[in-house]
Amino acid sequence: MSQVKYPLAPIAGESLMGLVARVTAENGYPRTGTLLSEAGWVYDNKPTAATTNAEQLPALADILVVPYLQLLHHAHGPEEGSAIIHWFGGRAWQSELRTTIRRYAPASLALSAHHRAIWQLASVPFCPETFQILRSECHECGVTQRWRYANGIATCDQDVCSADLREGPAEFIPLEMRDNLGIYAGLFSHDSDVRAASRSQFPDPIASLEPHDIADLALKLSPWLNDQLRGKWLTNPNLTMTVISALHDAVTLLRQWPIVPADLFPAPREGDNWSNKLGHAVKQARIGRSSPRVKALFAMFLHGLQQEQPDLSQSPDLTDLPSADEGNDIIGLISAKSTVRVLRETDTIIAKLRAAGVFKLTDVRVHGVVRPFHDPEEIEELARTKPDRLPLTAVSQSTQLPRYAIAQLMQSGLLAPLTHPYWEARYGVRNTTTKAWAAFEAKIQAKADPAIVDGVPLQIAARAIGGRAKPWAGIFTWLLGPHGRFGLTSEATDLSHQILIPAELIDTLRMLENPLSGAHVEDELSGADASEILNLATNQFLKFVATGRIRRHGKAYLAADVLQAAAEIIGSVEIGYRMGLPPQSAQKWARKVGLPTIHDAGYCRMSFAKIMKQGAWSA
Repeated sequence: MSQVKYPLAPIAGESLMGLVARVTAENGYPRTGTLLSEAGWVYDNKPTAATTNAEQLPALADILVVPYLQLLHHAHGPEEGSAIIHWFGGRAWQSELRTTIRRYAPASLALSAHHRAIWQLASVPFCPETFQILRSECHECGVTQRWRYANGIATCDQDVCSADLREGPAEFIPLEMRDNLGIYAGLFSHDSDVRAASRSQFPDPIASLEPHDIADLALKLSPWLNDQLRGKWLTNPNLTMTVISALHDAVTLLRQWPIVPADLFPAPREGDNWSNKLGHAVKQARIGRSSPRVKALFAMFLHGLQQEQPDLSQSPDLTDLPSADEGNDIIGLISAKSTVRVLRETDTIIAKLRAAGVFKLTDVRVHGVVRPFHDPEEIEELARTKPDRLPLTAVSQSTQLPRYAIAQLMQSGLLAPLTHPYWEARYGVRNTTTKAWAAFEAKIQAKADPAIVDGVPLQIAARAIGGRAKPWAGIFTWLLGPHGRFGLTSEATDLSHQILIPAELIDTLRMLENPLSGAHVEDELSGADASEILNLATNQFLKFVATGRIRRHGKAYLAADVLQAAAEIIGSVEIGYRMGLPPQSAQKWARKVGLPTIHDAGYCRMSFAKIMKQGAWSA
């Protein structure tokens, strides 16, 4: 299928399937499956498009005429190896995503006829915009709304009915409950600022949890706050208002943590077995899906509950749960398993990095076993930075500057590096961020002189520098300083060829040094970096390597050998710049004066220096 004739832009917080349904209606297709099947999905009445990081998403983005990254933001693919899904930059539990029915709030559809992603979460049975309880059946024909024949969002998906869903009745949540429930729903907002605002409404240690973990703890507490919640209560349509009331009370409890208001607990009904109920909760706290920090807080709640309720003082045994003291220790930390999930790594990688001393660690005794726990602020900062990471190799490739040049820029502070040891230990190279690189490029753009339209591309002008690794940090310090002059051309695609150096300043370029003592060069160099230092073309460099003068280590070359060779060899380009001659004329001059060659890679630098010193030359 080609691109749709009438594309629509995603609305903030809109579900991916809702967007597909709107585009389906706008373009006159009979059903949503028409678009999805063309993108490669086997459509079976289940909106898999919203719950996968599948390879088909780029194709769907092309069909919908929506940027791929924007479409991915509205998809809820699973994190590798976990039950967590991506949720607009946050997280949610995959098991709570209701994908077979289409829930809606009539009053919200009347405000804007689009399907909100949050309506898909079973743990949020109301719309936070209008505080109307969600419904899934058509008010006219009573048929449950689904996605296969969805044609738009505000219309019943049954052709024989096609009722306007905006006109259907629905119950509203009482005003006095909306403050707490708004905070709860805000934990799943598509807006990160709203998620942060909801999180801030709780005291420590609750506020230190991730938003979806706070919601998870509220769900764990709910059955204790309303004894009608039994069995599969979260998806029982007959208990919707009861669930909402319990969630309201759970938020009340969490906002006053660790104080538990006595009036929140219902009195045990006759025949109730609270000991069995506590036994089930103990199992949840021990092996449930929740994060260790949520389990620790829940265990603390159960310890306190057992002490406060006489009927629970003897049974069951809670000794295998974290104690209150252990829970306090764990609450301010993050487990190794959660670290794996938050950083989207494997257990093996995190274990190796932990053994290498990359992370801040605290040993905590849990269930009699000492386990390492991580600093949540450290891990969360790494996770926030990860999407913005820009490896040195990527910058080098896009600019056509050597890798050691980018390393010099980072070393000198001209380009802000990622300094945490995790980055280099994990990826094997130095790293910066796209934000830092954009700031560096902005400085280049601001300093460029639009009057300079003729000049030598920096990549070529730098060949006037030889005998050493080029002082790239010094070059850019000079360019960006008060005495540097350069222009920019839009005809080149990479920075090293976009920057134009006036010919009369090339000799100045040759005399520059790094602001820090010594040029930063790793012990091993790539072939591209080695040939750049030697001012050799790739084929010349490989011929020179074949002589045995430069040793290899795997795919890399020993920097000591490269720098030694640079001190001995001078190329015709460098000779030409130093003598004011074109490279071919420099070659003719070298042959004329009998300048010795070294393995056809260049000429003897020492002999050239003697001739220049004696002044015994003429072009």
